[in-house]
Amino acid sequence: MNNFIELDYDEWVATYKPIPNNIDKNASFDGMMFETYGDEVAFVKKTDPNHIWMYGDGDDGGSFIWSGWGFVNRLGYFITEVPCPPDTDIQVMVGEPDLTCDFCGDILDEELPHDPLCEGINQ
Repeated sequence: MNNFIELDYDEWVATYKPIPNNIDKNASFDGMMFETYGDEVAFVKKTDPNHIWMYGDGDDGGSFIWSGWGFVNRLGYFITEVPCPPDTDIQVMVGEPDLTCDFCGDILDEELPHDPLCEGINQ
């Protein structure tokens, strides 16, 4: 079983040092993200797998960067100067997940009460 580490974005950047996208100078994440198609993904595929990180949507919302190559829910890739340590899985939360009511679809705020007229409130 691999070690699991969670980092915030600034810690990840400082520790693993993502390289600039050398193909698209206007890439997302201050020029560091590589796209999932064309020349950019071809460049990523040629990289040592321990230096590849996937950016994508979490299963329950939010957006994350994960160590390694991935395909499901991917939005882009990063390549870092520093490799991910062996036998380690790293997750970096980039965007907080939205909490959505299963009954009415409203995005819930943990600080505010939910609509008392929602059908699910008394379930």
